[in-house]
Amino acid sequence: MNYEALIAQKDADLAQKDAKIAELLARIEELSYLIAQLQKQVFGPKSERYIPTTDPGQLNIFGDAKQEESLNSSPQSEKETITYEREKKKSAQKGRQLLASCSHLPVEEKIIEPEHDDTDIHIGDEITEKLAKQPGKLYIKRIIRRKYKKAGQDVIIIPPLEEEAIPKCEADVSLLADVVVSKFVDHIPEYRQQQIYKRQGVVIPPSTMNGWVHQLSPYMKLMSEYIKAQILQSKYIQQDESTIKVMDGKKQATHTGYMWVMGSNELKYVCFEYHKGRGREGPVNNFKQFKGFLQTDAYEVYEVIDKMYNDVQHFNCWAHGRRKFIESINNDKARSEYALNQIQKLYTIEQKCRDAGSTHDERTIERQAAKPILDQFKQWLDTEALKVTPRSPIGTAMAYLITRWNKFTKYTDHGIVEIDNNIIENAIRPLALGRKNYLFAGNHDAATNIGYYYTVFSTCKAHGVNPYDYMVWFLSLIPSANTSEIGTLSPDAYLKSLNQTM
Repeated sequence: MNYEALIAQKDADLAQKDAKIAELLARIEELSYLIAQLQKQVFGPKSERYIPTTDPGQLNIFGDAKQEESLNSSPQSEKETITYEREKKKSAQKGRQLLASCSHLPVEEKIIEPEHDDTDIHIGDEITEKLAKQPGKLYIKRIIRRKYKKAGQDVIIIPPLEEEAIPKCEADVSLLADVVVSKFVDHIPEYRQQQIYKRQGVVIPPSTMNGWVHQLSPYMKLMSEYIKAQILQSKYIQQDESTIKVMDGKKQATHTGYMWVMGSNELKYVCFEYHKGRGREGPVNNFKQFKGFLQTDAYEVYEVIDKMYNDVQHFNCWAHGRRKFIESINNDKARSEYALNQIQKLYTIEQKCRDAGSTHDERTIERQAAKPILDQFKQWLDTEALKVTPRSPIGTAMAYLITRWNKFTKYTDHGIVEIDNNIIENAIRPLALGRKNYLFAGNHDAATNIGYYYTVFSTCKAHGVNPYDYMVWFLSLIPSANTSEIGTLSPDAYLKSLNQTM
């Protein structure tokens, strides 16, 4: 081999080594980014606030990244069988044990008179007692039904009890409402509520309180199904999903289930629907009959909906696109800040529309000013994407927009569609707070019931309705209502009833 050939071979070997080194450096950069993101998720602040350096007068927008919860399961210990004897409780001790421990509480009486003649003889009373609650106060609600006997006849007259959400329950609707609102709105687990009541001298067994929550869930299901049906009949839906830990009884471990959340901004309705997995079955089945605009993140399941249903127009969320550049700012500050500043310009137009109270048609007109910004942004993306490593954080952020550009930009022609999915993401936050407190659902049925409660209470929040007042009203009326009348008991129907009485 001559000298030139040896030099060429050495150059080829060096070029090959340089390529391997470049690949390794790119991999190191990628792994360093992943480690930094994990450290930020575990130890760092969750805010995605970005303060632009090039134009401080531009609008700041905010968004919180999704939080994932995990539950450490302890290793199984060895088991041993222990036998013992205990005295069987007497039947007389069964039944109304809760009220028996509440003799120290004040009593409020409500007397109900039947329709009777002055000649009828008062022969006694039928007394029903309920443990009730006012803000900061437990008391006994005593319902006294007057009994009369027809003069000269063996006919007893007594007014009926009102139908109850849980028949023969010792808890009044005021207490039932307080328990479920405390759990699903204030995120106070049942065991903590029991401790609070115990400090007031009232011992509510765990099985009793948990039974109340489960026995009310069929009513929540009726309302949840009504809300879901109304959402699917609307023209524009936002959709997202989040995790929930569920105990799997067979495996004696926690299972990661998913709450699929959809909402209608126009109706101010929100629906939580539990599924065991993140597969496409849930959303695909839901949108079979839907005709309109669907806005989501870029999860691949929604791409399937695009291909299956021609009547669904799919839009992506700029908050998710923006988040990618927030995550890449430590990787490539100059390019990330340029992209973030361009996105800020889009949000400035949205803020102008909100401040002016623009209608959908007016917002469509105002958004035409966003098109030159988007055209310039797209040219920059196409040029700069060729200069960065595709698998790097900045490369990933650019590709996220480029591959879905039409779904990101067509909102400008539809004033009904928001620029992002933040409304539905905000609706999911109570689920994240709840996960931190009760950690997991006891089983898949319990997780389904949790979805019903969150549906009703999130819809209350969207309408500015006090969830406690609504639940007292709802639970008082639902036992005697027909299923076909469920729409007259919705949170917005309650709000209308309040406005009519004012």
